[in-house]
Amino acid sequence: MGFDGLFFGRVDPQDYAERYRTKTMEMIWKGSANLGEESWLFTGVIPRTYTPPDSFCFDMLCQDEPIKDDPQLHDYNVPERVQAFIKAAHDQVYILFI
Repeated sequence: MGFDGLFFGRVDPQDYAERYRTKTMEMIWKGSANLGEESWLFTGVIPRTYTPPDSFCFDMLCQDEPIKDDPQLHDYNVPERVQAFIKAAHDQVYILFI
């Protein structure tokens, strides 16, 4: 098909709930019985759909703290923000697999 994988940002709420419950957010989509494995596509549902991890929304309407990467700033926060992002990534793995 020309793709290595495809991720859905939107999915039926009942399907999402079932996939979340059974930890099946990722799967192999078998696109065609005639084409066999050549048509198989790694597929997944983005766990939080379009929602960013908590405290990482940088939209103009969000109030999350920006990443301040100049060490000379009094509120330099890169180490804390990196740790928060790593935690968010671990939390997402928990949603998918554990």
